[in-house]
Amino acid sequence: MTKIIMLQTDIHFANPEKNYENVDNLFRKAMKENPETDLILLPEDWNSGFSDKMFHEIDKHAEDVNGPSLTFLRNLAKEFKVWVVAGSLSIKHEDGLFRNTTYLINRDGEIVGDYSKMHLYNDMDENVAFENGSKTEVYDTEFEKLGFMICYDIRFPELARTYALKGADALIVVSDFPEPRLDHWKTLLKARAIENQMYVVACNRVGDSPMGTYFGHSLIIDPWGEIISEGTKEQEIITGEADFKETENVRNLIHVFDHRQPQFYGEVVK
Repeated sequence: MTKIIMLQTDIHFANPEKNYENVDNLFRKAMKENPETDLILLPEDWNSGFSDKMFHEIDKHAEDVNGPSLTFLRNLAKEFKVWVVAGSLSIKHEDGLFRNTTYLINRDGEIVGDYSKMHLYNDMDENVAFENGSKTEVYDTEFEKLGFMICYDIRFPELARTYALKGADALIVVSDFPEPRLDHWKTLLKARAIENQMYVVACNRVGDSPMGTYFGHSLIIDPWGEIISEGTKEQEIITGEADFKETENVRNLIHVFDHRQPQFYGEVVK
């Protein structure tokens, strides 16, 4: 079993130092209470939050891959020998473009994977700040194979199915999903789990920001769509366990992927 912790944080707007302090306290408390933890997740843009103004001034707020926020999490991963999904950060990439990016960090503090948000919420000017991500890589880890999404991505079943077809055992989601869309959040995540017969581990923030109010309810969902763990609307540490090998068992029982008809979906069939 993979032991999972989600740090459902209340993000202090445009105050990275305060957020480092908050995450550090939660991280240490979580590991003290759950020393056998394998994987810790943070929410989207955990170090500063978002606003319309920030999107139009992203060069003032973004970091590069060697910046303080990712370095802070890499040091925690190495200190506690735990895998970390680094929420997401506003990153200036080597090509000079800004993207909303999450990183997978191993127990030695090494970056072993990354994903940039593919579907930008243009209705709130996210595309003003960021370029669309294009990577759909599945990362093979000690917990089986993981695919990644960020927030708005969960509304696009094509991406989750792409990961499933590449053999993902679990979908990892980091998010700032706002009020009043709790029903959407839970329904979409359960659907992604059921239709792709894989675990979904989704960490959402809480609290207020210039962009709205956030309801938390971080979730671990099994391949049957059953909720294993769920947060409240408060800042908290959420724990759960997942047997990612169960994905294969479910797929062997209901043969959804054997029964697909890609020739009728407009897919190129080799």
